[in-house]
Formats: sequence, C-alpha cells, structure tokens
Amino acid sequence: MTTDEKKPILTLRNIRKSYGPIEVLHGIDLEIYPGEVVALLGENGAGKSTVSNVISGTVLPSAGEMTWQGAPYAPANPREAIDSGVGMIHQELLLLPHLSIAENIFVGRYPMKGGRIDRREMEQRASQGLQRLGLDISPRRKVDGLATASQQLIEIAKALTLNARMLIFDEPTAALGGEETRQLFEQIHRLKAEGVGMIYISHRLEEIK
Repeated sequence: MTTDEKKPILTLRNIRKSYGPIEVLHGIDLEIYPGEVVALLGENGAGKSTVSNVISGTVLPSAGEMTWQGAPYAPANPREAIDSGVGMIHQELLLLPHLSIAENIFVGRYPMKGGRIDRREMEQRASQGLQRLGLDISPRRKVDGLATASQQLIEIAKALTLNARMLIFDEPTAALGGEETRQLFEQIHRLKAEGVGMIYISHRLEEIK
C-alpha cells in the first residue's frame, strides 16, 4: 500500500444537518480511502441520501467539517464538488435523451476551439471514458433508446472523464434487473482496482457484500 493509499481522500467529522427543528444527520464521522467501497445501509428516510447530498454539494451541512485530500472541503454546489473530484451517480438518471453520449458527458463543459465546440476532442475524450469501462459504443450515439443500465454506465463515464477520484452511488440498482445489477457490480470492482473511492447507498441488505 502506498503512502497516498493510507490517507483518506475524504473525511467527515461531526456532520449534522437540520431542516427546521428536525435533525436528520446526528454527527456523522466517515473516512473514504482510495480503492475502498463504503456502504451506507438503511431504510428509506434514514438520512443516507442526505449524507451524499452534503458530500456532493447539493445541500449544505448545518455543522461539522469535511476534508478532501487533506484540505478543507465545503462545496457550495455540485459543480464545485465535481471540480474537486467527487462524482455523484443519482438514482434518477440526469442524462438528456436528445443529445449524444459525448454531449451528455460534457454538457455545460464543452471543450472549445475558435469559439466553437471542439467536437473532435469532445468525442475522443468521451470515447476514452467509455473504453475505461469496457464499453464498445460510439460517443456520437443518442442517449434516447439506450437501456437504463447503459445510461447508468454513461453517468459513470461522465464522472470519470471529469477526473472523479470518488464516486457516490445512490440506490443504483433501483431500476436494474438481475443481469444489469451484476454488470454494475463488475464495474464497481473495476473502479476499485483502479483506486477510485466509492460510497454505495442502498436499503437492500443482500447487495452489501
């Protein structure tokens, strides 16, 4: 194990979140290391998604501190989290069906050249992200019509293309069948071997191994 692997990429200390008088997070402590998968298991409404929303910059904590690679970490929005290296794979996929795979991967962050979108670079980088997951699919293909499992892998490729070092999976198997779930777990093992840290959120005990 290298020195970097011995250090957490993300730490949470005494994270609390309240909505009015109701406290939904009661002092969460957590550490995520490179190549580690941490499971957050609990019934719906237990606060699992709130933890992920705090880490991904969707909501602000009421108290507590976070660090990312040893430095203070307090994303004010999801873009800041993504720029830091934290990717979020939502239960409800956020891809735009009328756009191509490459356009979805870079939406809002298109590489530019001469004042125009550099489609060659965009498609090349998107293809590299897809190949990293072992996906043999054209980045020019429209998302519309792709199976849910394929769309989910595109979300993962999007995060990796934006240099994510940690991924959060929020109930990722909710809309998947048995074979699709198996394929997802294969990708998680692949990413773990690459040193990507992951948080896996689920209410299904049988998925936590």
